[in-house]
Amino acid sequence: MAFTNINIDTNTLPQAAALEMQPMPQAYQREIMTQLVIIFVPVFLVSWLSWLLPIPEPTVKFVFKFLPLLIVVIAVLVSVLTVMQFRVKAYALREQDIAYRSGLVFRKTVLLPFNRVQHMEVTSGPLQRRFGLASLKFFTAGGASVDLKIAGLEAPEAERLRIFILRRSQGNNVS
Repeated sequence: MAFTNINIDTNTLPQAAALEMQPMPQAYQREIMTQLVIIFVPVFLVSWLSWLLPIPEPTVKFVFKFLPLLIVVIAVLVSVLTVMQFRVKAYALREQDIAYRSGLVFRKTVLLPFNRVQHMEVTSGPLQRRFGLASLKFFTAGGASVDLKIAGLEAPEAERLRIFILRRSQGNNVS
């Protein structure tokens, strides 16, 4: 029997960019912003200690006096970038796979076929639980680390996706 390898017209292949993506819930943006507040408020408050320290060197004193302002500028910049990154994140569920788009500067779309999924985890930290959110983690054969993690899903949706994909990966029909 002779080996043949038929050429495929790439124009007939489905386009990943044409996927109808589901945006992440707004509660996820609120959770991310809360994380930033938890990080930056204590740092900002500690930076004010520089005003209380007796620093004799004028140059060093000048730098320390502007430390709170620098922290505010950094916090605003990080917050703006975080909101922009949130708007990029989205997922799509199809019959045979799940797609996840992320990345602000370096855009990435991961397509994970259900038949590659070994197991999944739904996890939720204290802050995620406060906002009714969860993360769905996918593991495939050949590794102990997470192959795909979709953070910020509404908790019931994460569980529905897990059950649906688990049934699909086992070859069962979903009713």
